[in-house]
Amino acid sequence: MIKRIRNYLSVCKRKLWGIAGFDILKNVNHDRYVKRCLLVYITRPFKMKEISNRHQNFWQTKELARLLGGFQYRVDVIDYQNPYTRPRGKYDLVIGLIPRDIDVYSKHLKTDAKKIAYLTSSNLEFSSKSEQERLDDLYARRGVRLLPRRQGGAISKQIETFDGALFFGNDYNLRSYACFKMPPVFYIANNGYEHDFPIKHDKNPKKFLYFGSAGQVHKGLDLLLEIFSQESFPCELYVCGAIGSETDFVAEYAKELYHTPNIHTMGFVDIHSNEFEWLANECAFSILPSCAEGQAGSVVTSMSAGIISIVSKVCGYDPDEVILLPDCRKSTIQEYILKYSNADKTWLTEQSKLALQNARKKYSKQSFTKSVQDALNSILKE
Repeated sequence: MIKRIRNYLSVCKRKLWGIAGFDILKNVNHDRYVKRCLLVYITRPFKMKEISNRHQNFWQTKELARLLGGFQYRVDVIDYQNPYTRPRGKYDLVIGLIPRDIDVYSKHLKTDAKKIAYLTSSNLEFSSKSEQERLDDLYARRGVRLLPRRQGGAISKQIETFDGALFFGNDYNLRSYACFKMPPVFYIANNGYEHDFPIKHDKNPKKFLYFGSAGQVHKGLDLLLEIFSQESFPCELYVCGAIGSETDFVAEYAKELYHTPNIHTMGFVDIHSNEFEWLANECAFSILPSCAEGQAGSVVTSMSAGIISIVSKVCGYDPDEVILLPDCRKSTIQEYILKYSNADKTWLTEQSKLALQNARKKYSKQSFTKSVQDALNSILKE
């Protein structure tokens, strides 16, 4: 009852702040330009004294706003998760995180305004369907119904009227948008991190790292727990992520998570901590059998530490960058774990160095900046 009251009060507050315009961050670059841009993404990074490393999008959001200032736009930011926000005035440009609920800002655009979609995932319909299939499969295996965590609304057909789209992913992911007549799509490079600690390349091939955000069934952690918890399984799994909020998942997999000798549940781990340094220099592999992604940030985070990634095809990386699972059947995942846990030491060292090289050259912060800059140059040119 108390939780319901708190949720109700939270919604009321969001409505009032949205209607009053208090949650619009105005002119975040403190510019004097005449042209106005509305950035529909996340507002939290602009309220922080220091940028958090919790997720790449904290830095990316501020960098995107900075780049828009370079095109002489005064940038206002609203949070895509608050549907009650009501902008003021008319804008010359809007960049929206997945163009759903477009009516929030459609009345606040000039007739000749440019519209850019900011796509960080596969088509939401594909993602929602894929997660439901995973949940159904879990029910068939264990007879338990867990809550969906990654269900999204439908993407508006109006995306076809946009002037361009910035997209995290590759050709494989983009196919999920085949039901739309897409505007010009520009691939954006996700970014990894630079670490202060020395990175070892002679890691333990028997140790695997799971690095995931919300939606553990969506990400495939249930499959990994069932594999690694088998009696006498010869490899170890380190589980990193804020899984505590998914109480139904934790209850179902408590034995695997907390009472299995070769599974180590770490919880949320700061990537600049001593704990992460130890994991990065111990685990030869990260593994992510996710059912739907854009370009999974946890993968490039692993690559930044010289960790070799074994991932599903939907994670947004190409075969010369990661080891791609042909499918996410439990038997296939187990086969790949056992195969690569016995890989040649020389090969492991070479692949670790290649992962680090890709992170520093293809997925650096500079790569993100250049890919966005090039895309904006093409879309916003007169």
